Amino acid sequence: MKTYTVLCLSDYQVGNKLALLHPLAGYTFHNEAQKYLWECHQDMLKRLPKKIDVTVHLGELVDGPANNKKKKYATLVTRLEDQTRIVKKLLRPIRTRSKRLYCLIGSEYHEDEWGEASRAAAKDAGADVILEDPDDEDNNEYACYNLFLQFGDVIIDFAHHGSVTMVNRSMPLEREIRYRKVDNPIDDEVEGEIKCVVRAHSHVFGVWQDRHGVAIRCPGWQFPYFNYGTAKASIARSYPDIGWILLKVTPGKEWPIEVFPHLYDYPKSSVIRVE
Repeated sequence: MKTYTVLCLSDYQVGNKLALLHPLAGYTFHNEAQKYLWECHQDMLKRLPKKIDVTVHLGELVDGPANNKKKKYATLVTRLEDQTRIVKKLLRPIRTRSKRLYCLIGSEYHEDEWGEASRAAAKDAGADVILEDPDDEDNNEYACYNLFLQFGDVIIDFAHHGSVTMVNRSMPLEREIRYRKVDNPIDDEVEGEIKCVVRAHSHVFGVWQDRHGVAIRCPGWQFPYFNYGTAKASIARSYPDIGWILLKVTPGKEWPIEVFPHLYDYPKSSVIRVE
């Protein structure tokens, strides 16, 4: 039985002051957080296998234009063209070792209601065409909201958004895989079934597995703001995860999906000693 290697990434948020930045793209690191994220990204490249069957980026490649007050404060790289150029540099070493690269569209907050920022960034990064226009290649689609990939009898459902709570991370994942069993979007003529769903958006990692299949939440690549998520209530709660996930997919096995997450620790805080 052939085993497929699938790399899952999400939420680069390129352009944000607390997100990934490539040091050779004409910008310098704004803070220690960006430097640390770059070091983690380089570490990921060392750990990844030489050959990857499919890489899926689950959305929010870029942070998008600084089009509101909060964004203006948080944005380092303001031009969308520059954000796209940085994404291309970040994904280039991953693209070269991946047979296929697919990208999803993230939140409207980070671009516009039609996902043009994600489409442009995905195309520029060399992503594979998701929907081809036989009459005009300029109309080819390089990013989408929901992606279904089939590996033998195994179908994996990728989407940026999904139900989420920051405190109980497993319950929404259980709900996601059960949704797909009740409301199956796959044509009956397709010889396979959804055995795995992968979601993102909340920047936290989680896995749920039951008789219906496996549900996964992909971590992101951005440090939190002070008012991130439930940290509004407590600075110590529900910090996001930083990292990536490697899937091993073996069609024909009773449990065909193996999940290998790699998460990075936060730098430790300093302490003021009082004698």
